[in-house]
Amino acid sequence: MPSAQIMLVEDERIVALHLQQQLSTFGYEVIANVARGDQALQKIEEKRPDLILMDINIEGEIDGIETAARIPPSYHIPVVYLTAYSEEATLERARATKPYGYLLKPFSERELHATIQMVLERCRMENALRTSEERLRQAQKMEIVGQLAGGVAHDFNNILAVIYGNLDLLDEALADRPDLQQIVQNTMKAAGRGASLTHQLLAYSRLQPLDPRVLDVSKLIVDMTQLLQRTLGETVAVETHVPGDLWKSLIDPNQLESALLNMAVNARDAMPNGGKLVIEARNAILDASYAEEHLEVMPGRYVMLAVTDTGIGMSKEVAGRALDPFFTTKPVGQGTGLGLSMVYGFVKQSKGHIKIYSEEGHGTTVKLYLPAATGQEDNRLSPDRSELPTAKDGEVVLVVEDDTMVLRLAVQLLTRLGYRTVEAYDGPAAIVILEQGGRIDLLFTDVVLPRGMNGTALAAEAKRRRPGLKVLYMSGYTANAIIHHGVLDKGVHLLTKPFRKVELAHKVRQVLDETEQQ
Repeated sequence: MPSAQIMLVEDERIVALHLQQQLSTFGYEVIANVARGDQALQKIEEKRPDLILMDINIEGEIDGIETAARIPPSYHIPVVYLTAYSEEATLERARATKPYGYLLKPFSERELHATIQMVLERCRMENALRTSEERLRQAQKMEIVGQLAGGVAHDFNNILAVIYGNLDLLDEALADRPDLQQIVQNTMKAAGRGASLTHQLLAYSRLQPLDPRVLDVSKLIVDMTQLLQRTLGETVAVETHVPGDLWKSLIDPNQLESALLNMAVNARDAMPNGGKLVIEARNAILDASYAEEHLEVMPGRYVMLAVTDTGIGMSKEVAGRALDPFFTTKPVGQGTGLGLSMVYGFVKQSKGHIKIYSEEGHGTTVKLYLPAATGQEDNRLSPDRSELPTAKDGEVVLVVEDDTMVLRLAVQLLTRLGYRTVEAYDGPAAIVILEQGGRIDLLFTDVVLPRGMNGTALAAEAKRRRPGLKVLYMSGYTANAIIHHGVLDKGVHLLTKPFRKVELAHKVRQVLDETEQQ
């Protein structure tokens, strides 16, 4: 364990040198030995000592008490006064600065050592308490945002699903009116911003459904480079540095792409006159000693992904709040303050770790520590988005949704994709349809349903009656119905509301094609 770093403020040179010698004998590191208050304040800013031994009567325009009063409280640096005087007026001024102790001259080595030890132990306990309180505040913030997000996500995403779907249908109907199609596209972008806001709230609160896979992060970085360059513009140069022996990571690839894009856009905004964005990755081991200092971290192997910009940087105060939800330094209307918050929530939900390093005028680095994987890479192919897949051989989808507008929309979209549909407003009604014995290839059901039977209960009962039946869930907010510890249950397929026609088409086709493969 490193020795404590102590700063001496004493204007009697012989006394100061004697104290320094004593402290060195005890094993402490004296990082500064000054005689004036202004010198002390400058050194405090530079060195941030663990403890200050401050003589009350020192050279210069400000005495020791005034010097101590000017130390920013946020530094949490304890001060022990040294004095040969004990007038009540002086002590009253000193007490107002809340010192950690007094040493009346002359004092013995034993008194000096014992006082320092007691002060350092008190500081250690106070730091631990501050850390616990900060974790509690962070947990409370997450709980509040989570309640907000969960409270509005289901209904809000149902509304957006109807808006999205009808815009898709309108876009098709206006194929010969490109002027009107442009209006539809602009409206769709606005709806997308609303969907993104809800998604970011759920991400920060660690309530988004994750589908982690064993992923080659280096390949993902390479594949995203061109997209990032187009997104960031010509004034930002993008560099990547990825070793050939990078470990695989157990992570949700879609959410990691979103996080990387978020960090890159944040970096671009911090470089208004252009600059350089560097994306690098390396293998990292966070050991037990690091985990002791960061109690939310589990020791082990990680893939470290860092995004560095050459922008304006952040002050320590701003960097300290950068992960807070709704905190932004951008003008009103130019940012929600949820970009990095979303990244934070995703990384934490993935059992990872995030660190921010920044210096005003010298740029910022955001480091993500993603858990390393032990298995082989998951080579599930992403669907080909160049064509819109449609129904085969008269396939039938049973759609179960209690929101009338969402039900009507889902049926319309599926019908246009060539599927035959059967519809029900709740679980019991769907069971009746299943018992009638007609062809049904896919159960497409909302997770949240009325009448005491949610989507998972319906799916279980449906599979009991029809063992080969495939299930696709839809939901704007799933709580714990099909997600446990933030991860989708194995074998579960989920289409998150609001969804576009193209997303519905590919997801339905994926689930039905998996039926053919098994």
